[in-house]
Amino acid sequence: MEAILRRVIAAVLALGTAGVCVRLGLWQIDRHEQRKASNAVIAARIEQDTVVLMSADLPDSMEYRMIRAVGVFDRSREIVEQGRAVNGMPAVYVATPLVTAEGFAVLVERGWAPSASARSVDLVALREPDTSRVEGMLLRLDGGSVPSDTSWPLYVRRADPAVLQPLFPYPLAPLVLRRTILPPGAPAGLRLAPLPQLTAGPHLSYALQWFAFAMIAVIGPLIAAGVFTKRASPRNTDAGPLLTSTRPDAK
Repeated sequence: MEAILRRVIAAVLALGTAGVCVRLGLWQIDRHEQRKASNAVIAARIEQDTVVLMSADLPDSMEYRMIRAVGVFDRSREIVEQGRAVNGMPAVYVATPLVTAEGFAVLVERGWAPSASARSVDLVALREPDTSRVEGMLLRLDGGSVPSDTSWPLYVRRADPAVLQPLFPYPLAPLVLRRTILPPGAPAGLRLAPLPQLTAGPHLSYALQWFAFAMIAVIGPLIAAGVFTKRASPRNTDAGPLLTSTRPDAK
């Protein structure tokens, strides 16, 4: 009876574990479908015509849109985004506010520059003419924070306009403009920052892993219990009838 109870408990635990793994696998498949739908929306926005930025009041639907902005770079309030890597090379992104004629500004990621420490760069060598026409993609950079040292230039991990707004004397657009075209005569050390890649992500591979774990959870205990082991047939221990010689006894 005790042995049967142990087997029942083991079976319940195995099935419960398998059920959790299957549920997680289905969740990853759902994440995959969500990712596909999101990528389709982003791709559609990217394909739309380039629009001129006229207001700092940008709805969420403007994320990933290609836009054009004209204004004056405020070089006195530049931002260095630290800890970046491009093609395996340590780098920083340089973000400069572009102040428009309407009185608001948009943070422009003008590009990236190599940096051995991925922390600092010579901003003087990366200067451009103040007045500029910029084309690029609007992106949301959430998760930034105000640095302890608020002297200019700012050194941050992410140029999050919502977090950095109190440090600026003019309104900031909530999205950052990542430049996609370098202007003529751009600094030699400045290169275009890569745009986000639309990938399917790892969700399908994760789902397969969870389904494999579910199979292991069920089959493993069965293997351990020897269910799949071929049992040897019992040997016949009877001696059987004695063999007698048909040769006649010698006389």
